[in-house]
Parts: sequence; C-alpha cells; structure tokens
Amino acid sequence: MYLNNLFVYGTLLPGLKNYKRFIEPHKPKVYEARAKGVMYLVPGDGYPVILDGEGEIKGVLYETRDLKVILPEIDEIEKFTDVESQSLLVREIRDVELLESGQTVKAHLYMWPPSKAQWLKENGEVIPDGDWARFLRENK
Repeated sequence: MYLNNLFVYGTLLPGLKNYKRFIEPHKPKVYEARAKGVMYLVPGDGYPVILDGEGEIKGVLYETRDLKVILPEIDEIEKFTDVESQSLLVREIRDVELLESGQTVKAHLYMWPPSKAQWLKENGEVIPDGDWARFLRENK
C-alpha cells in the first residue's frame, strides 16, 4: 500500500540531522502527531525505536507526494529490507492521530521487529513518555 504520510519520532524529527538530509529538501506538510507504542533507547546506539504497546509515541507526520522518493532512502538508513529477519527496523502502516484536528490517518512508521522484542525489553531503556525530542533536551 502506498501512502503520502510518514510518521517519525526519532532522528527524522524536524531540526535533526536526518531530517535536514532526507526530509527538509522535499518541503512536506508537517503535523504534530502521536501513535501507540512503547519507546526504547537502543543500548549503545543512542537512537529510539518503538514496539507495539498501549503507550503514546510523540512525533510528527510528514505529508508529501515525494514520499515514493524519500522512503527508499530512509529504508536504507533504517536497514529495512522487507524481510523481518534481515531488517534492523520494519516499516508498517499504522494509525496516527493528528494532534491539532484529532483526525486519525494511516501512515508509514518504522518499528522494532517483533521477533527481536524480547532482546529489546531485556536490554533497552524505556522512554516512558515516548517523547524523543524531550529526552534529547534533558539528556544533553
């Protein structure tokens, strides 16, 4: 399924390095948004990932017709191969709520593979409020 929407919660947030490199040149519409899940800090790597869960993940939704150009580049940095056992992260289509309107939309979202969930739960650090931007501000 192809969508023009991408929900991000980590290194692709506005102002961060990967945003400037992969997203900003395409000038997408940007919406404050949230999705369900539990955010973890990957040990030793310093970036966030999410697992299924009932928590809240704070992020933004990018809307752009250029997503068909952007996704293959992001798939590469997220090491997504479309084969879970060979991918660092998996890309799924999930419900995302736009904060301003309360509207729920479908969006592409990168997640930690379910087959590796136990390792993450045992070794990762939970970021309880699911807010990577706040975590970065408070831990610099």
